[in-house]
Amino acid sequence: MFRDLGETFEPTYKEKLWMYDPRSEAGKRRMEKQKALLGKFLPIKSGKALDIGCGMGISTFALEELGFEVTGIDVQEELVEKAKEIAGDIGYKAKFMVMDARKLDFPNESFDLVALLGNPLPHLSVYDFDRIVQEAFRVLKPGGALFIEYADWVKLLHDGYKHVLVEDPFISFHVSLDTTKGQVERLFINLEKGYFFRVKINVWAPWIVEFILRKAGFDVKSHYTSERIVVTIGVKP
Repeated sequence: MFRDLGETFEPTYKEKLWMYDPRSEAGKRRMEKQKALLGKFLPIKSGKALDIGCGMGISTFALEELGFEVTGIDVQEELVEKAKEIAGDIGYKAKFMVMDARKLDFPNESFDLVALLGNPLPHLSVYDFDRIVQEAFRVLKPGGALFIEYADWVKLLHDGYKHVLVEDPFISFHVSLDTTKGQVERLFINLEKGYFFRVKINVWAPWIVEFILRKAGFDVKSHYTSERIVVTIGVKP
């Protein structure tokens, strides 16, 4: 019998923790890719940066290596503690805090840069993202930038995300698309360990991201960095 773990993202992290560890080879490669991405598209090159959804620190350390003074935040306490441990082991100066990005505990105009890297938007509803963008606008200094990296999920669905995917150690299947909520549901199966679970992924595209940033007051530009990955940058006037 297969165990039903319900609706959760947790196994996708636990089974692939090495992908999110800055000390692993995969983590080092991801950090170098993020540094290259930031170096190419960032309109500013130094200052205080806030890394939202920092995880174990890959994106945070990438920003630090580019010369920023960085604070990383995440809602998962376990990951924040690991990021602190890794920073101490390797010698990074970044600070890490458990914090909800919808209610930032920072004064107005505290940062030169706010970043959401590594495609975090599938975890966020439109309403949550709207609140995060408003908070980012509040804590950014005039001339500061909001930098968002994400997948164009509308294009991804159009190009064949309905297919069965092998995502070692999982096999995943498209279950449904809810166009009223803007969510895709997929079923993940771990054949070796005998369990399955579902994830609901929020669907994003550049026009949605750009609308929310402009509504908050940002000047906005988007760039495709590959066939399906987008960078949208908002600058606070």
